[in-house]
Amino acid sequence: MFKEIKNYDYIHTTGFDFQALCELLANERHDLAVEQIKILAQEIESKNLYFDKGNYSRNVISNNDCWLGLLCWDKGAITRIHGHPEQSFIYILEGSLSCKSFDKEVVTELHSNKLKNGEFRYNKGIKGKMDNYIHQISATQKSISLHYYSDNPTKGEIFDI
Repeated sequence: MFKEIKNYDYIHTTGFDFQALCELLANERHDLAVEQIKILAQEIESKNLYFDKGNYSRNVISNNDCWLGLLCWDKGAITRIHGHPEQSFIYILEGSLSCKSFDKEVVTELHSNKLKNGEFRYNKGIKGKMDNYIHQISATQKSISLHYYSDNPTKGEIFDI
């Protein structure tokens, strides 16, 4: 059911300061970060993004002190139920995504919400844990989202029902 997720190196053609954006997000200055993301959204060239048919792909911007990337979603793409590091932030640049949250003890759905173009969600959990904010994301249409994590998200725990 789940396909392998491909990672690509994102190449940006302007002088946008991704490190400053990461610092704003790390310090929970979301309003200022969103203003910077709006500028970034105008600079992104879709020819520099990789989309995988029937799936989503990670266009990695930074994987050093934090993880920052642009995820490109084909309609119907879905993640496994998974957790994240202490901080996670998602901003919808284009399209919409459905987010289901789960209780990690019994892996049952708690609630679901839809994030649309221009909306964001931030979660803060326990430092050093990779099972914070247990969720599953699916694309209701072709979409692009910016993701920030305080650590590499591929280390996150997977929860299968």
